[in-house]
Formats: sequence, structure tokens, C-alpha cells
Amino acid sequence: MSQLVSSLRVHPWRAVAVAALVMLGAGAFLSRDLISLALTPEEPIDYTLPLVTPLEPADGEVVYSIDAQRSEVTVGVDEVLAGVDQRVELLTRGIAGDIGVRSSAADGPTEIRLSDVAVDVHQLQSDNSLRDKAIRHEYLESHDHRQVRLSDATVTLPDMVSDDRVEGATIDGALMVRTVEVPTQWRIDASVEGDTLRATASTTLKMSDVGIGPITKVGLVQTGDDVDITLELVAVDARRFSPPIGLGDRDRVVEVAAGGPAFSTEVQPILEANCASCHQSGSIGASMWTLDDAADAVGVAGGLAVVTGAGYMPPWPASEEGVAVHDARGLTEREIETIGRWADAGAVLDVPSSTKVRSPAEPEVRLPRPDRVVKLAEPYKGSPGQPDDYRCFILDPEVTEPTFLTGYTFDPDRLDVVHHAIVSRVRAGDLPRIQAEDAADEGSGWSCLAGMGTNGGDRVAGWVPGQRPVAFAEGDGFDLQPGDVLVAQIHYHYEASAPPDRSGMTLELARDPAGITPLDTVTLVGPVEMPCPPGATEVLCDRSAALADVSERFGPGGGVIANALHRGCRSTPEEVARASDGIIAETTCDYPVRRPGEIVGMLGHMHEYGKDYRLTLNPDTPDEKVLLDIPVWDFGWQLSYTPIDTIALEPGDTLRVTCRWDRSLRPELPMRYILFAEGTNDEMCFSTVTMRPTLPSG
Repeated sequence: MSQLVSSLRVHPWRAVAVAALVMLGAGAFLSRDLISLALTPEEPIDYTLPLVTPLEPADGEVVYSIDAQRSEVTVGVDEVLAGVDQRVELLTRGIAGDIGVRSSAADGPTEIRLSDVAVDVHQLQSDNSLRDKAIRHEYLESHDHRQVRLSDATVTLPDMVSDDRVEGATIDGALMVRTVEVPTQWRIDASVEGDTLRATASTTLKMSDVGIGPITKVGLVQTGDDVDITLELVAVDARRFSPPIGLGDRDRVVEVAAGGPAFSTEVQPILEANCASCHQSGSIGASMWTLDDAADAVGVAGGLAVVTGAGYMPPWPASEEGVAVHDARGLTEREIETIGRWADAGAVLDVPSSTKVRSPAEPEVRLPRPDRVVKLAEPYKGSPGQPDDYRCFILDPEVTEPTFLTGYTFDPDRLDVVHHAIVSRVRAGDLPRIQAEDAADEGSGWSCLAGMGTNGGDRVAGWVPGQRPVAFAEGDGFDLQPGDVLVAQIHYHYEASAPPDRSGMTLELARDPAGITPLDTVTLVGPVEMPCPPGATEVLCDRSAALADVSERFGPGGGVIANALHRGCRSTPEEVARASDGIIAETTCDYPVRRPGEIVGMLGHMHEYGKDYRLTLNPDTPDEKVLLDIPVWDFGWQLSYTPIDTIALEPGDTLRVTCRWDRSLRPELPMRYILFAEGTNDEMCFSTVTMRPTLPSG
């Protein structure tokens, strides 16, 4: 750990990013946005220089053209992270322009004038690629506005000048940043020696004047409003010098550090053991970052150092506060430090960039046998006009004799619209009822919001983002009788488009049903009451109006559920709401254990306001045991956890589910009173505990 801390001191932007991830929450809206940016491959930088109209020399004037190879632009800003001050600087040599000087033999320089001076801000670089990408993408928007340009500049000389030097001159001109033009005044000192002119010009610009800041991230990371810009210019007599068209990679402002770990023997094994299985083409993590070869790692080296140093990757939301569980992910401190040193040393390769990064020979978890594959009978196509669409589908495993479901993989066809799925077992006797519902609803499947997807059956499976294949322990399974079917309630969340989806499941069925213990699932649900902050006046900040809105969007059952949960938890809306300050909200609900058994699986579920989650056995007693603790909720990684040690449940025990939410994680959403509801932008406190019942002896 000491080596990592030392590395963070040397590279403050990594410290800023890591601290932001930890404090804001790796699962927070902002953090996911930062992570996505971190794992976006580096784009090749076009080092072509800006074009400006050259000055035509006047009588007695010498025109000097800026030599970008020897010039430099520095942009500096102060940043504060949780009370820690630091100075951030970005540099570029992407500058072009002319300086005209007309001298008088008696009085020295009598006039200085400027062409347009253009700076390519897409070439700005600091000591970390993650910062550079954030500046380019979020603030300067330099993909669309590559240049900052100083135009219509006039130079005012001081009263006293020499024949080869001027100090304290001023430049007044209009500076165009993105689409905003602001007047600026610069101080300039200049000198001429032979055919070379050297000048230093500086000004201070306010971010707010050009609409790019000050930068604030949920009040924890913020910059000052002032940006200091310094031009260190070397210009050469244009009669003897032609400016280059562009700068090569060798002219990058940030020089790579010497040394560093070898990719082939130190870095590649870490990536193959911990990253490749999720991020290779076609895998679940490929939509965020694709890792097929060494070049893919080089492209995001700085981002890898940040996300691994923050503990966000490999994704493992559960903390050590909970019980020990199987198949935990994570890097050692040495592995984290190795990736950081490799990135800091310039991400140098000692193998061809096309070298394949391969997945481990053994899968991360045991994969269920593909005994049966079931899919939607036909693709379902919803509509963006119904952004939260709950649809049920029959998945028939065609069971003809008693057996057990001993493992499964839910296979979402369209990860971009499938929000989650709940899979229930429906007995053969209820099949005519759900077939009638299916037939009565036009299109594939049927609308099934009411009942939250149970359809009169028992929950046996599910899927949320980040879920891994599920293979129950030997001797465990959910029983299936001839004629039983599975019903999948799929929540589709649409934004701009609604592509057709044909999700399905891969099922593992018992080869020998004898001796298998049938599993049960216990559902723990807590109410959600998240009032608006004091003083908010929006219509939907009234709970009654918010409840009516839920009922309008999801039918009368939606509003009924929000209220009914209080009866089960022996609470009232007013009591739960009083625990919130309008930004942070919390709910706690206790469930008595009715039947003896042993926990074999635990899952928590919230939406995108989720802050943290905890499941506790026998809270507030000497026997209290935290079963599952997720201190930083991340909707994108909702894993199912299997305890290593036996967790026995007895009648009289209590299971407590605790959920907390943070409104500031979704600042872009309209202000309203948030209730338990099915929408992606609503909230839930939902848990499932899979149990192996204790069977009567004999």
C-alpha cells in the first residue's frame, strides 16, 4: 500500500480520480461516467498545426512566424478535492501565428502587430490521459471545437523600449473559445536576437465567461473560476523560415518516464487473469472497454491505473464487513501498483501491439451445463413512448418427468434495453391461465406489471446487470414437474429507440433427481420514501401527486405497492420520510424467519439513486451478523453472493434489509418525491435470499 500511496503523490490526478471514486461512490452516476471515460480507448491525436492567414510585411517591418517546435502554451487552474489544494497544468505546442515588428533606428521598435493566433486545444496534454479525455470531451468539446483563436489583436507598447527588447506591453483582442467570444488583455514581454524573436504573453480567463465552469462534481471536486494562460513563443524571420505543417508524436508535451514493469511478464498476466474474460469482444464488459490485444491495454493505461487503484475494477461491490463468499474478485496491492507503474512509465510494450490477451482456461465460476436452451417464442419490440415496459414471456423447458433446475444463465439479447428479469416457476395447473393472458395481449408476451412478475409462481431465477452464471451447489435445485413452465418478467427501459429483443435462458437440469434438496427463495422488500429537500416547490414533490404519477405510469397496482410495503415493515410513510433530509434517504425492514434452513445465495437490488445496501441477520442482538454489505452501490454490478460457511436460519431469527439512496447521484433528473416503483428512475429496496430448507429427519 505504501508504494501505491507514493505513486498517488507523484501523480496527483490519479489521486484526485481515486479519491473522487471512493468518496462519490464507484457506483454513483458521476463515477460510472468517469469510469466509462477512463476505459474509452485513447484516440490518435492529430498533431497538424492550425492554419492562420499570414501577415504581409509592411514597409520596414519584419514578420516572424511562430515555430511550434520550440513554442509552448500552458493552461493552469487551481483544483480542490475534499479540501486538498493542487495546481493542474495542461500543455500544447499546437500553436500558429505571425508577429510583425517595425523598428526605428533612433527610437527602437515603434510598432508590433499580430495575425490571428490559433491554439489547437485538442492537443492539450497533462500528466494523465484520463484528465485529458475529460477536458476534451466534457468541457472544451474539442472534437467539435478544436481551436481557441485570438483575433483582432492590437499591441500597446510602454513608453520606454529598447531596440531589441520590450517589457510590459499589452495585447487587447477577442478570444474565441468554443462558440463564445470574450475580450482579453495580455501582458507581453519580447526580445529579438538575430532572426529569432522570443516572447512571453499571459492572461487570466474566467471559465464562467466562456461557459466551461467552474467545474464542480457533487461539491467534492471543484476548480477555481480563473484559468491562467501563458504563451512561451519562439518565432523566426519568415524570410528564412517556413512553419511546419504538423508535429509528430516525438513532439508530445508529456515525456514518458523511464523504466517500468515489463508488459509480457508482469502486466499481461494480471489482465488475462482478471480482465479478459469480461472485456473481450462479445463479453458483457466489452461495451465499456474491449480487451483483445496489447494495443487495447495501452490505449487506456492511465484509466486502468485509476479504476484498479480505486478498487472499482475488477468489480466486486461487497465489502469484507459481510460474511466470506465464494468467487470473490479483486487485485492484490502489488498487482494494483504494477499496473500503475506501467501506466506512469508510458505503457511501453515489449511485445507486438497485436499480441492477444487471452481469457483464463478455467472460467471465473462454474458454468451450468447447456442442457436446455429456451428463448422468447418471437422477438418483442416495445416503444420509446413507454420507456419502462414490463413484459412477461413463457419459457417452456418441456419437462416430461420430475427433475430439478440446478443452474442457469439468463441471456439478455439486447443489453442496451434489458433492465432486469425475474423468472418464476409456474405449475402446470396454472398454465392455461397465463396462456390466456398471453393470447389476449397482442404481440410477443403480455403486459405483467401487476404482481411484480410472480404470475402466481415461485421465483427461481433472475438477472440484473453484472450477474454471473448461476450453478447451485451439488445436491441443490428448484424442482420442476411435468408441464411446469418458466415465466420471465423482463423490464425493458427505452430511451431513443426500442430495438427488438429475443432474450432467453440456458438451463442445467439434474441428471439424477434423487437426493436433490429443493430450494426456496425468500423475498425481502423495503418501502421507499424520499421527499424533496426543504423549500422545493415542484408539483411532484407532493407525495400524493407522486403516488398518482406512479399509478398513472404503472397502473393502480404501482401505487398500491408503494403503500402496502409499509404494512409488512410495520412503518408509516411519515416515519420513513422523516429519516430523510431530501438528499439522503434510508429504509430498514425486518423479516421474521418462518422456516429452518441454510442460506445458499443473497442478492440486493436498488436502482440508480442507490448509495449503499446491507443485509443483517439478528440485528441489534449479541448474535448480530452482517451477511452482505455493499458500501458503494453500483446498478451495473448486481451480483449474487454465495456464503462459504454455513449460515443457518431458525424460526425466531430476523433478517433485516437496509437501503440508502442519494439524490445527488442523479442531479440531471427532475425534482420529485421518490417512491418504490418499477421505473428505472424510481427506486426499490429489494432482496432475495435463496435457502436450502432443513428437511424433517426420517
